[in-house]
Amino acid sequence: MTHSMPPRVMIHAGQELAENLVLTALAMFADMHMPQTPELVQEMNATQHLQRILQQPDRSWLELVESLDHSLPRLAGNLGQVVRDFGLNAADFFVLSLCGVVESHHQACMLIGLLQQPQQLRPELHLISALCRTLFQEHYTAVDLYQHALLKNGFLQLEGDEPLPLRRLKMAPQLWQLLNGKLMQWQGCRPLALPKTVLLPPEILQSGQQLALLLAQKRIAAVVLRGEPQNCLLLANQLALSMALQAVVVDPSVYQDRQLGLLARYGRWLPILKPQLGPGERMALPEALSETPLVVVLGRDGSVETSGVTELLVSPLAHPQRQTLWQALLPNFDSAAIAETAQLSAPAIVAVAEQAQLRAIQNQETLQDKHLLQARFSQSADQLRLLAQPVERRVDADMLILPDALNQQLQHLTMRCRRRESMSEGLGPTFDTSENLGVRALFIGESGTGKTLAASYLASSLSAPLYRVDLAAVMNKYIGETEKNLSLMLDQAADHDVVLLLDEADALFGKRSDGGEVSERFANMLTNFLLTRIEQHPGIIILTSNSQARIDKAFMRRLDAVLEFPLPDVEQRRRLWLSHFGSRGPGDEFVQLLAQHCELPGGYIRNAVLNAAVVNEDKLGRAAILQALAWEYQKLGRQLPPQLDRFRRA
Repeated sequence: MTHSMPPRVMIHAGQELAENLVLTALAMFADMHMPQTPELVQEMNATQHLQRILQQPDRSWLELVESLDHSLPRLAGNLGQVVRDFGLNAADFFVLSLCGVVESHHQACMLIGLLQQPQQLRPELHLISALCRTLFQEHYTAVDLYQHALLKNGFLQLEGDEPLPLRRLKMAPQLWQLLNGKLMQWQGCRPLALPKTVLLPPEILQSGQQLALLLAQKRIAAVVLRGEPQNCLLLANQLALSMALQAVVVDPSVYQDRQLGLLARYGRWLPILKPQLGPGERMALPEALSETPLVVVLGRDGSVETSGVTELLVSPLAHPQRQTLWQALLPNFDSAAIAETAQLSAPAIVAVAEQAQLRAIQNQETLQDKHLLQARFSQSADQLRLLAQPVERRVDADMLILPDALNQQLQHLTMRCRRRESMSEGLGPTFDTSENLGVRALFIGESGTGKTLAASYLASSLSAPLYRVDLAAVMNKYIGETEKNLSLMLDQAADHDVVLLLDEADALFGKRSDGGEVSERFANMLTNFLLTRIEQHPGIIILTSNSQARIDKAFMRRLDAVLEFPLPDVEQRRRLWLSHFGSRGPGDEFVQLLAQHCELPGGYIRNAVLNAAVVNEDKLGRAAILQALAWEYQKLGRQLPPQLDRFRRA
């Protein structure tokens, strides 16, 4: 054999080299072993193309193989990187190329069909062994191929359950496409899609640059980002850009895919994992990604048990940044109020602004607060509806009939919710270390005294979505998963900055026992968990109860406000009747009589008026009102007051 030094140039035609090597080798082997040479074999049984690619004219096949051995380390692109990473020789490169070219070139399939069983168009181990021995002078047995680095590292997979020599090697077509520098799609993996507007606090961006450097230097294995998911994804994308990588979200369903590491390495990905971990749950990073820098986006719960992991809490946008973004998106709309009260991420603000504008256009209206509220409900509905019900009723101040002292408390609570981000500015240093932007309030009062109406008024004043949660129903429906579901609900509420109304709070926050029974210990643990989460919640939570005596004192101290809703007095009942009757009332004299003798809260008054309206289409008659009122008393196991009952019989 004539030994000549290969040219000291980089070979750029990786895919062309692989295809010509495979087709030429298969045709030569077929020509050697088939009694009659098919026309297909005759067409390809020539080495001119390989000579041109390797820049080795007039060389024999074995001389070309020797030249290929020397030239492969200088092969460009991903194929060349694989050669250098795993020290592949000419025979190894042929095996890799053979399994890839079969998935992309029909002539390779036809030649394989000539050399082994026609129905088996992927190369069997015995055929690969013969090809390596005959053409590359590499004596690989079936067992050698079974233990080959290309299989161990996930480039190739073994197919079939026949004896080992008859099993087949295959390569995922997408992986072959990736190794040839082309765009590909992999099930369970998707490039991160983000809006053009990228806005994060400056200190978070600076921390991100430092983390990107540590990842690139392999001084840390992964970064765990906690906070609002969209903010975390924005930062993850910035990490990827800093490292000249593409951010790719990997679904939990493919965490065990052995080829993930290859995809990340040769696709130049920064994998982003988004596991749904509940309280106390831990996860190990996928083994396939152990050599790859990656980002894990977590909520407020869960942890990663792998060493070399750094965590960062991604803080939300400050008020001035939100105001700037709202003004840029809605230049002709006064967005000062929503910028102050709605603590949303940049992608959420973009989505809400776009959808609100679309709703205004569809309704042929100028943009108003109601369009923004509708858009916020739409953005927050998917996950929250699993455990909560939206309360979309808008309540204005004139719809509330409350005692003056209680109304003053409610206005103060509303102002605190509005200014929760700025109210601690200039206060002492203690607030700097313990500041929590959340607001927790307890509304206490009998059923029908206006607790839900007041919560709706508060949410309406803030132009924020209100979601009602029945804690007792959640506990009964999700036994065994209560913490995880409540945690998910609170995370979603925080991400969309909605107002949560937790009804029947004494179902969880009632006075605790000593925990003697298993069920009691579970209830106590659940209470402790929810107490902690509510205390840490950055949003607004309104809890309701029928009696303060039922609430554990340990929980009372965690509340920012306690509002007690008493039964209405005579004057308040009169105003309630008038407010509900509107223009269809039976007259002031009869309304005064109802107010004096009907000692019911507003919820029952509302029901009575509605039932009376079924009977009378215009003015509501006394008989219809009193009959409806009697039904409300019947619900309570009481009789209609005699002072009113005599009017019904008159």
